[in-house]
Amino acid sequence: MNYKQYRQQVYDTTMKLVAIDLIRLSSGNISVKCPDGNIAITPSGVTYDVLKPDDIVIMDMDTNLLEGDFKPSSEKHLHSEIYKVRPEVNAVVHTHSRYGIAFSSVQMDIPVINLEILVVGGPIPVAEFITPGTPEVGVEAARIFAERKELKALLMQYHGMVALGKTLDEAYQNAYKTETGAEIYHLALQTGREVKPLSKEQIEDIFNRYQKPKETK
Repeated sequence: MNYKQYRQQVYDTTMKLVAIDLIRLSSGNISVKCPDGNIAITPSGVTYDVLKPDDIVIMDMDTNLLEGDFKPSSEKHLHSEIYKVRPEVNAVVHTHSRYGIAFSSVQMDIPVINLEILVVGGPIPVAEFITPGTPEVGVEAARIFAERKELKALLMQYHGMVALGKTLDEAYQNAYKTETGAEIYHLALQTGREVKPLSKEQIEDIFNRYQKPKETK
């Protein structure tokens, strides 16, 4: 099939993430699952200031390169393993965002203390450290996402954050919400006051309010 539109979508999402400073230089990686089951993913080692849509590579679900002049991202296994356990997911965004890395470095889960963390399925867990770029990174992230089907983002110790979505735009938004929620949690901790997460009752009230069917006239 012709992958031009999927390369463009990955490129556009990458540039959006650069614009909001969730990724920089060549850190992080972005992918989308194409209709034929193959994956369009950012290349390894190409800095974002020179990246072009045609540089986005195509690999299969076993991370074999199918099309492209570069190698797939070093974190290709992170993407492929997540797709294997969450078939409803069509996009994965991995960032080296500051607050995500900070909390992951001290192994602090992010509790549901704001709506941003609630809507991405929080509390946000921290996956144990595994050497970046290895298949085991993907296996561990996939294990957590498989166990928690509602979860749309997680942190990887000392490494960064990964967010999921049914579309690239949704994965982008979930990455943004997770980092925003982490920043809010950091700011709240600076007050020295106890930071209480939303209660079960409060969460139920929120979901009842926003998930109930719309009234018909």
